Amino acid sequence: MNETRKWLTALIIVLSISACGGGGGDDDDDDDGPGVTTVSGTHRVLAFNDLGMHCADLDYSTFVILPPFNVVHTQVIERGATPRILNTTEARVDYRAVMDGSGSINTTSQNQTGSINKTNFWNINPASGNAYVTDLFGLAPPPDEGLLFGQAMPGILNPYISNDPQSFNHFDQDKRWFAADGIPILPIDDAGQLNAYPLMRVTATHPTSGANLASVDVVLPVAAEADCQNCHATGEIAAPLDSTIDFVLPEDINDPNSVLQAAKQNILALHDAKHTTNLLNTTPVLCAGCHYSAALDLNGTGPTGQQLNLDKMSQVMHGHHGQLIDPSTNERLFPTEGTLEETCYQCHPGKVTKCLRGAMGGAGIVCKDCHGSMLAVGNSNREPWLDEPRCESCHTGDAVNHLGSTLRLTQAWEGDIDSATPRLASNQRFAENSDTLYRNSLGHGNVACEGCHGSTHAIWPNALASANDNLAAIQLQGHAGTLSECSTCHTSLPLTLDGPHGMHNVNSRGWNLEHEDFYEDNPSACQSCHGLNLEGTVLSMTAADRIFLRDDDGDDTLFVAKGTEVSCTLCHERP
Repeated sequence: MNETRKWLTALIIVLSISACGGGGGDDDDDDDGPGVTTVSGTHRVLAFNDLGMHCADLDYSTFVILPPFNVVHTQVIERGATPRILNTTEARVDYRAVMDGSGSINTTSQNQTGSINKTNFWNINPASGNAYVTDLFGLAPPPDEGLLFGQAMPGILNPYISNDPQSFNHFDQDKRWFAADGIPILPIDDAGQLNAYPLMRVTATHPTSGANLASVDVVLPVAAEADCQNCHATGEIAAPLDSTIDFVLPEDINDPNSVLQAAKQNILALHDAKHTTNLLNTTPVLCAGCHYSAALDLNGTGPTGQQLNLDKMSQVMHGHHGQLIDPSTNERLFPTEGTLEETCYQCHPGKVTKCLRGAMGGAGIVCKDCHGSMLAVGNSNREPWLDEPRCESCHTGDAVNHLGSTLRLTQAWEGDIDSATPRLASNQRFAENSDTLYRNSLGHGNVACEGCHGSTHAIWPNALASANDNLAAIQLQGHAGTLSECSTCHTSLPLTLDGPHGMHNVNSRGWNLEHEDFYEDNPSACQSCHGLNLEGTVLSMTAADRIFLRDDDGDDTLFVAKGTEVSCTLCHERP
């Protein structure tokens, strides 16, 4: 037998099947840039942002939709034949900024005097003598600290230099994850450049010895792209020059901040004129102070005060704007069947930062395919942030039992686009937990769904935007995409069909050689992914290049390229 083939076969077996041994955690724990987690580590860290994109205003002096508020959840796994998810008695977790491959690093959200101005969130409002954050939220966090759990940027003690690790100081017993809720990160790095995909290194250590267990690099996605200028800048459709409303001209038309401020003041002036309010004279204004938003209900108390008598934030934003008519065309200003640039990306980050940038975005899925029209999102019967499309709405089952003519549908709802009722499937193979959103669901071994598949809106693999999104998956298993290598967490496995969504052992010598017995005992289990005629489907597609073994000695091997739909005929005739 060719010696090169012998060596390659042995290497594949060692790396992809055994993957066991002692030793510590991440061997690359410096600040030079993102590193690769070794296969010999005894632990794994899974870290994931909850939404795939957070938004934040950069200016807090006029009105505010969202503060700097990012979320990272983390599970620490002790590898073994039966992996264990660790809690606070067994691990401590912290995060710190790490430089990405382009040389960008974001250690702080503070301004550096005379050099880089990131935000005025913590600045003093001359009119009140309080910080803007205090006027808006009634809280007084020091610079670089957020609104919840005291979460902070790593450089809080000495911006741009110290990069102090910050603790995940909240552990959710039900979800079995460490949480860092409210990190006040902004999309401006330490060199003053825009970067919507800054990296943080999440590290787990032993709670008493301080020994490093493992680490992983995760994106804290954040954008400040939504600024309303397309319509509300003076002279545009929502602030015409011939209006009876006294719209504001920018002090300097060549100054982007001056143009932005004028547009924000125009919005308040328009609101005052239509609703007899006095917002323009009572800045800064927190929109959610009157119009309830679950995203800013930090205590989970629900609507209070005047929020009880007014429409919720999503209703007034999506419902109101969704029904506006363009007087020049007599058509909807945001056309129901319009492009992303004509609709969602007018306000949501997308033209530059590509909020929808993961596997679904790469497959051509757009916002309306999941959420329907703006009127559907702003429907008064919909509970914002809770009534969302589900995984099962498109992933309706397997090759034996699914809805529609294809395994993966491209529209999550049924009926009219202005109501967009999410589809529910009877086959729950790919469904979230009952009455639970994907971002809060747990799957195989109580591992978070986002831990293996990636964040909402940025499901792995990401082919549209920043390579930073794929980095965690590459560090954990050696390639981008859903975590599909059993050896990421398991040191050994019997032949089984008890993997995620009923999967068998992936890239397994034993499975390659002994799967015929499984087929004879339960043909439908194989057909559910490999097809009714075992011809291969997207569910049996290889996530990476594979070398399959076809005899006990390893003398007969088959190379299968990434993306191949595995069928029986790769090696032999169909049964």
